[in-house]
Amino acid sequence: MTMTRMTYAMVACVWLAASAVGAQDNRVRAAIDAGNKKFLAAFAKGDAAGIAALYTTEGEAYPPNGSVVKGRPELQKMWKSVIDSGIASATLATTAVESAGNLAYESGTYEMKTKDGKVADHGKYVVVWKRAGGNWQLHRDIWNTNQPAK
Repeated sequence: MTMTRMTYAMVACVWLAASAVGAQDNRVRAAIDAGNKKFLAAFAKGDAAGIAALYTTEGEAYPPNGSVVKGRPELQKMWKSVIDSGIASATLATTAVESAGNLAYESGTYEMKTKDGKVADHGKYVVVWKRAGGNWQLHRDIWNTNQPAK
């Protein structure tokens, strides 16, 4: 094989590998988008149990100004307290998703509104997603407000 053919073969291999990674990231992004739709639908219904079910069994949340929340029962209590505080809806805007094997991370921005449509909070978030049993689930969830400290 000539040097030119070897170079073309190497370029083709790199291109194919990059295409495969891109295709995987697109599939993961679609799965995360679907998971976020379920999260937002459960939130809009006030379904804290439904939200908690979207996390892995060993899932954790790191809410602003609070302790680490571990496991679905505690996650359900945390989200119920958010809903009970008057937060009626949320929106998410994903800005990045990257994946490697059974883990992926998502980053983006969020907004939470009260029942009367007023913005109660807005900020940024990072979620580590984990593929468990063929499904992508929230595994580690952290968000920080952009609102000034009181």
